[in-house]
Amino acid sequence: MKKDIIFACSSGIATSTVVAEKVQEFCKEHGIDVNARQATVGELSGLDGSVDVFVVTSDVGGGYNTPIVNALPILTGVGEQEVLEQIVSILKEQ
Repeated sequence: MKKDIIFACSSGIATSTVVAEKVQEFCKEHGIDVNARQATVGELSGLDGSVDVFVVTSDVGGGYNTPIVNALPILTGVGEQEVLEQIVSILKEQ
């Protein structure tokens, strides 16, 4: 079963594209088929509850029902593995 991931950054294009590629590859290596979409941070409230996880590269605050993972470490390379494992863990629980 495909898992739905929304990748969001302030513009919906730049940093989320880099993160999306790495996350999709890591999920594939762990046998998880994903349906990835990109959005702006402002669009998340309208998508809340309709996907398995939000993967973001900027602060989005709280109050969401959908799990949120801050993927900034994927961009910096510091703590990248832990973030990728956290995303896979969330998807396996869904």
